[in-house]
Amino acid sequence: MPPCPSWVTAFRDNRAPLRLHIYDGVSGTPACALGQKVVHVTAYLDEQSVGEVDVPCLDAEITPPAIVRIEGPVVAPGMHEVRIDLQTKRGTVQGKTLLSLPAFDFASDGHIRMGAEISVGIGPDDLAIGPPQVYAPPAP
Repeated sequence: MPPCPSWVTAFRDNRAPLRLHIYDGVSGTPACALGQKVVHVTAYLDEQSVGEVDVPCLDAEITPPAIVRIEGPVVAPGMHEVRIDLQTKRGTVQGKTLLSLPAFDFASDGHIRMGAEISVGIGPDDLAIGPPQVYAPPAP
């Protein structure tokens, strides 16, 4: 097993791209008004827009929920504000949180794995931003 790198080296050399996994919780609700095709999601990192996506409005909620992804920039280690805006016919739903990015894991081969995978559940009146993970959430 190789020797462990210093923390400074590990964070400097192992940056990770921000990936937001958006879980549909608006289909079949008043947020997806009759005839509306999509709701619009915009993601921000430290007040800078990092991506946007349209989530299709389905006629009914499906299980497991549909997931769309926003690919963001490579993040430098530190505390970051992640904000999500969900635009529906009823108005804008906003949520934000302060997260330490990227997350890290010590792999069995002695290397450090970095990741900034964040699950976001969107609903008709609120949204939930999960903690950062090293690995992408499993596909439903």
